Amino acid sequence: MRFCGSAGSNLLGYERAEGAGSLCERCLSVLRMVILAVFAAGIIAMPHDAARAQAIALVVNGDPVTTIDVDQRMKLLRVLHQPASREAALESMIIDRLKYREASHYGITINDNEIGEAVNLDAARLKTPAQQLLNEIQTAGVQKDHFLGYFKAELAFYVLVKAMNKGVEASEVAVRAELAKSGGKNSITLYTVRQIVFTLSASDGPGVIAARVKEAEALRGRFANCHDGITYAKTLPGVAVREEFSRTSTTIPAPLKELLDKTPIGHLTPPSRTASGIELIAICERGPPKDDTDIRKTISDRLVQAHIDQDMAARIKELRSRAIVEKR
Repeated sequence: MRFCGSAGSNLLGYERAEGAGSLCERCLSVLRMVILAVFAAGIIAMPHDAARAQAIALVVNGDPVTTIDVDQRMKLLRVLHQPASREAALESMIIDRLKYREASHYGITINDNEIGEAVNLDAARLKTPAQQLLNEIQTAGVQKDHFLGYFKAELAFYVLVKAMNKGVEASEVAVRAELAKSGGKNSITLYTVRQIVFTLSASDGPGVIAARVKEAEALRGRFANCHDGITYAKTLPGVAVREEFSRTSTTIPAPLKELLDKTPIGHLTPPSRTASGIELIAICERGPPKDDTDIRKTISDRLVQAHIDQDMAARIKELRSRAIVEKR
């Protein structure tokens, strides 16, 4: 057999040598079959993979959930420190759809720029700044549309249930019982503080950040009382001094309470990185509250919130029991 490019060449560019036609024809036939098979496999495989990626995993009351939704939800649940198996992600997507549809039924919709409250709730539970939580979600590969949808559904349903419980108040008996259980106002500490922030921009690199931390440490070293220290801090470039405010020990996370307790009055906590920059907290006053008005309000708010949480759980359970879910 010889190969050439004459005018008599066949489709593959091979020319049959005289006396070898039968063998050559069989070879060409096999080659054509192989090439066509590979080509056909490639055509079939591409749309099949795309279809599988876009496949419907389940339908909730007629609303489809794709396999991409489920994969995205698994990533999000890991960041939120919640069970992140495929089954857990499927259930989470079902609850999402139910919350969103129920809130929409009552005309409640959430815009992209309104999800802050929902983000703050999850961030508080995880004891992390809200901006850091969003950064971790994006770093995990969760698409913006997906995590926005999650937070919108959470907040919309919360707003709905809260509105339905608008007239609920904690009884005086319940407030007194909680106050007695906590030991009264003498067991609670009131902190009066000022936040001092060495501001940073999003483009600042490690060198700039390190320099700002050094400046913050220098301020901390010379800060001896709130009056003089705050006055001096206000003269520093790129430093923001927040207004004075007070919080009770019942309203702040345990790690922060521990930090405020061990910082001497009139001094600053160690600098920490926040979404705004490098932050220090000045402890201006610390002690038992003068009256129990704020404490009673805190207890009342906590009791009402507990009632709302219970009502939310009950409503979700009812919606789930009535949902028509078709798994594919």
